[in-house]
Amino acid sequence: MIVRLATQADLPAMTDVLIGASPLDPVYPYRFPDRHLYPDEFAALCQRKCAEYLETSTVVVCEMPVNAYTSTTKVVAFSAWDMPTVAQPPPPRRRSAVEPTSPTSPTFPTAPTTIGNLTRQSAFRAALAEHKASLFDARYRPDGGHVFLKILLCHPSFQRRGAGTALAEWGVEQAQRFGVYTTVFASPMGLRLYQRLGFREVGRFRVQLEGEGEFLEIPALALGPGLGAGMREARGEGLGACGRRVSEGFGWREVCA
Repeated sequence: MIVRLATQADLPAMTDVLIGASPLDPVYPYRFPDRHLYPDEFAALCQRKCAEYLETSTVVVCEMPVNAYTSTTKVVAFSAWDMPTVAQPPPPRRRSAVEPTSPTSPTFPTAPTTIGNLTRQSAFRAALAEHKASLFDARYRPDGGHVFLKILLCHPSFQRRGAGTALAEWGVEQAQRFGVYTTVFASPMGLRLYQRLGFREVGRFRVQLEGEGEFLEIPALALGPGLGAGMREARGEGLGACGRRVSEGFGWREVCA
């Protein structure tokens, strides 16, 4: 397993992860109930969202072997983080001038503005912004900020192999380094993982349009500085295994025990 900072070249793989994992996260079926009717348009939307993560956030990817019979690896999971005010932001990344191709079309078409439920999408974005400001920013920014996990997804074919844990621990380690909280709005898929790492619920909110029975229940979780220390040691996992990449600030180095 290799955990590293993402580059623009990872955009196609990140898009594949987002497309593959989205049906398992209730957020996407809620916002895009008709995505299966427009697969190419949804793929184009996912691609642009991943490009946005690369442009505005610190993106970390996890590579794993394609199968048990080869050493060839592929990106199977990614996470996007907003770093605290005390951290030195990474250099801005430029968007690629060439869009990668879709498996089902020569190029990704422009996604129509009508794909998905626009009212739900707007309500979802507004709720996240409001509660991030009240539950996280208001509490932790006066003390230097917090490391905020915007998204963490693993392709279904590679789940339950440690990729999600490795990516979550990357962010926790950065937060410990800066002495700030790690925060996340958890999905049902990730809730148990974050709780296992020591996160505690600090709030909860619902996204629901008036007159609709469908809704999203979203817990807000936080992990205090110092509370995540020794996670690997407690499980007997060393940081010095050959081929494991270990963070040094926003850079990386190879280590061997």
